[in-house]
Amino acid sequence: MKAVLKLFLIPLIFVGMDLFFRGELLKLYSRNQLLFYSFSVVLSVGFFILLTLVLKLTEGKRFLFYSISLFVLIPLFFSYIGSYAFFSLNGIFPNYYTLLYFKTEPKSAMMIIRDVSGWKEILFFLIGSISMMLFMRWFVKNHVSRVEGKFILGFSIVQLLLFEVLITQHQRFDQCAIVDANFAACVQRNAFSWDEHTNFQGKGLSIHFPAKLTKTKAKSNLNVIVFVFESFRKRSLQIYGHQRPTTPALSKFAKENPDAFYRFDQPVSIASTTMLAVPAIMTGIGPYQDSSILYHQPMIFEMGQQLDYRTFFLSSHTLKWYRFDRFYHQTNLDYLWNKDNSGLPYFNDLGIKDVNTMAQLNKQLRIKKKPFFGVVQLNTTHFPFHVPKKAERWNASFEDSYDNAVRYQDQLIGQFLQQLKKQGLLNNTAVFFVSDHGESLMEHHNIGHAETNYTETISIPLMAYIPSSYLSKQQKIHLKRNQKRLTSNIDIAPSILELLHLSKNPSWENWKKNYTGYSLLSPIPRKRKVISLNNNQITNFNTGLSVTTEKWHFLFRTNIVPNRQEFYWWRKDKKERYNVRNHMNKMQQQEVMDAIHPYPVCSKFLSIFNE
Repeated sequence: MKAVLKLFLIPLIFVGMDLFFRGELLKLYSRNQLLFYSFSVVLSVGFFILLTLVLKLTEGKRFLFYSISLFVLIPLFFSYIGSYAFFSLNGIFPNYYTLLYFKTEPKSAMMIIRDVSGWKEILFFLIGSISMMLFMRWFVKNHVSRVEGKFILGFSIVQLLLFEVLITQHQRFDQCAIVDANFAACVQRNAFSWDEHTNFQGKGLSIHFPAKLTKTKAKSNLNVIVFVFESFRKRSLQIYGHQRPTTPALSKFAKENPDAFYRFDQPVSIASTTMLAVPAIMTGIGPYQDSSILYHQPMIFEMGQQLDYRTFFLSSHTLKWYRFDRFYHQTNLDYLWNKDNSGLPYFNDLGIKDVNTMAQLNKQLRIKKKPFFGVVQLNTTHFPFHVPKKAERWNASFEDSYDNAVRYQDQLIGQFLQQLKKQGLLNNTAVFFVSDHGESLMEHHNIGHAETNYTETISIPLMAYIPSSYLSKQQKIHLKRNQKRLTSNIDIAPSILELLHLSKNPSWENWKKNYTGYSLLSPIPRKRKVISLNNNQITNFNTGLSVTTEKWHFLFRTNIVPNRQEFYWWRKDKKERYNVRNHMNKMQQQEVMDAIHPYPVCSKFLSIFNE
């Protein structure tokens, strides 16, 4: 009896660890969720016992013993340490989509691990793994009795069958499984094609087909440049009220050009993942619309091409990430430059240094043949926010690193604006500044962006410099009024269309009907709603849904268990600390339903308020 009890010693220690981390969550679980958790615990305990008995059989064969330990105990140790670290940073345990990222984007995933793992973390993992193997060797040798192989075989079959039962319900209850069982289930679901999720045909962008637009003579010589920032959150910008001087160059430029610079106070992104947000900026098509529309809607480049502008796209990112190379494959640009053809080493995950991209921009500015239309995608504010040593102004926290990146990027933008002025282009060049999404820096227990739609990840900067002489009196009035309205990065395309006098062009008659955004140069309704979504036909991040108005923000979080509805008066509660979902009235619920109802991609959310 005493020998049997010893077999339960180690697994119960791990169960105790899981209960400690999961503590408050268990109080929120439904009856079925608690049953699933209990079942996963039983499975976990059974696995530990089975492993211990197998190791006892191989006790005399040291090479076999350590081989099994190496291939089983180390992944097991990693699943616990990695899962709890992930939970402490993101508020959720790793799920199917976490491992899917490692499967579909292994290079990017390894870059992230490299950037977050210092020598202390590596040393801890090595010492922990070796200690665990040595402890198991000692424990098995001194405290475990040998049992017959037939018993172990039968026990293995039972464990396998129980695990497959868990797999059938894992999609519904993945956040309710003890971490080792959850990790193993995620691995199997990603490994075998019979899982319905691995048959998903998205996981990246597809080919975008150019539209057939009738060539038109430009009505002005206005140049256009669109800066697309990465993970650029409004909250950390001095120009939006941040106490630190993170954007001195932009702030100075805005003061020097009060009649031409527009800072929109309440912009939100339509997605908190680059894979959906950047294509939306490029086309004006949101992730809640059918992907067939996205792949045929003209890109903003094509507006310039229609007017016979010189067009270029400069990106500090690799375009192989999530198949952006396929998306841009048929753009027919005059000049395309990115990480992949730059010959430069990786920097900040899968990017390159922005100083090199800005140098390419300066070269494009010196070409004087005809008006230009360019998009510049920067990378400085992408995790892990590396900047040159001399640009490090604050060094005490994770947020400090981000603020350093914002300030350094602002320095590069300031140099560009000076160059624009020096070359006499400031009077005939419109510049748009927009971000794909924001970034969470431990607000709501999260670091990153793809797993959350809170204000820190969807609130973005949106600014425009448009020389006054290229605007009508009415457009200036609308721009000033819209600075107080709810705006979005989905508004870039319709704004440029109007600015270049193409909105009334016959070839755009059908295309502009696809826009769900508004031109910043025309009236934006006060009752506007913006949907933010990370789950559609292109990608299946299980984040949930966000609907935003000028006054309130509704979230339906589907990546936590139990799923949760949240409601914030976000104009007053800027950091969304007070969830007042219980005070959400029928009218507001109906507004959410009315916003998402037109889009089949959102159909699975139509029963939110019936749950």
